[in-house]
Amino acid sequence: MPLPMRITERRVGDVTILELDGPLVVDQGETTLKTWVDRIVEEGRVNIVLDLGKVTLLDSAGIGMLVSKYLTAHRRGGRLKLLHLTLRSDYLMHVTKLFTVFEIFESEDEAIRSFGIEPSGEAR
Repeated sequence: MPLPMRITERRVGDVTILELDGPLVVDQGETTLKTWVDRIVEEGRVNIVLDLGKVTLLDSAGIGMLVSKYLTAHRRGGRLKLLHLTLRSDYLMHVTKLFTVFEIFESEDEAIRSFGIEPSGEAR
């Protein structure tokens, strides 16, 4: 059985970066991600970057949760963006056409700048 999803949280200005590590699949990582994003959005932190570089498995439940949490942030006036897609997650984003919905970045600094924040944490 795979290890459970672990999430590391950092902040740069008003951007919250969540580094996901482990499976983002039904009954594992997807519930962990839901709980974590719901909590930070309730705290008013709605500009979110999900770093998927260490996601070991991704299934339809994980994809569904990414879309759900995108909508959670969007409804509160925020944005959820993706960083460091793996080959599998990149493939799934293209097969599902979700690359037209999500902003996807290879560089954390670029992702942070896309919110109008310099990586140093200061607004532009």
